[in-house]
Amino acid sequence: MSNTKLDVRVYPIDEPKGGTRAFASVSVEDLVAIRGIRVMEGSNGLFINMPQSKDPKTNEYHDIAFPVAKGLRQEISKAILDEYKVQMREASADKFADRKPSLEEGLRNGAAKAAANAPAPRTGAMPKNADVAV
Repeated sequence: MSNTKLDVRVYPIDEPKGGTRAFASVSVEDLVAIRGIRVMEGSNGLFINMPQSKDPKTNEYHDIAFPVAKGLRQEISKAILDEYKVQMREASADKFADRKPSLEEGLRNGAAKAAANAPAPRTGAMPKNADVAV
């Protein structure tokens, strides 16, 4: 199922607890939308969980909505995980840009600026009999 039109939205969790890292929704070909998809992190990395409900009799979880075709499931999974990774990179870059420099970085940057703006050292000797007011 290549060239499937997917509109993916990912909503990362600011302070994730457990394995859930984000929620997502996807619209397939402007025909059907699936909400409540979870981006999970497990021992083998990131994966998605389709929306589920718990059977009260068996205590088992069953997918409520899911792609029947394996290829479509793979496309949806890849699109969601790719969008999640993009958002995490952007969030990381934003945090770095907003972060204040440490004291050490501030001192190092200040010293570099001072060195760049320092006047050039004088060359040549002063005359021996010059009157210099001190």
